[in-house]
Amino acid sequence: MRRRAVAVGMVVALGLIATWQVAWTRPAQTANVDDTVLNLVQTWLNAESQGDSAALDKLIADDFMGTGPGGNILNKRDIVPPAGEERPRMAASHVKDSVVRLYGETAVVMGSVEYKALNQPGFRFTLVFLNRGQGWQMIAAHMVTAQPAK
Repeated sequence: MRRRAVAVGMVVALGLIATWQVAWTRPAQTANVDDTVLNLVQTWLNAESQGDSAALDKLIADDFMGTGPGGNILNKRDIVPPAGEERPRMAASHVKDSVVRLYGETAVVMGSVEYKALNQPGFRFTLVFLNRGQGWQMIAAHMVTAQPAK
């Protein structure tokens, strides 16, 4: 009976130690993923302003779906046209006031974009990234034009 109690006690202690180690390392891992995802958002904005279709093709999933600032429904082809077709460029911009939430291999980013040179409001966004084992890709987006500051 005493051996059983000692064995149960050891199993419980090992379980607590393992839980503590996972809880202790989780914030650092989350911060790394947050930074990775925020860098992907800026990569997206840079590729949009530079007309870099190759970068957009890699970043945006084939099954992407989204809503543009004007309410139009978007798919990947709307953002990355077939080779040879010219695509409109977005003005240079940067991410502002963003928040990242992780749900396993899914990341949701909410924030705003501010244009660097234009004297006009940017837009607010919600982006969804999925890590399918070969890196993070944008699978969904919702954008709405920001209201001008009063």
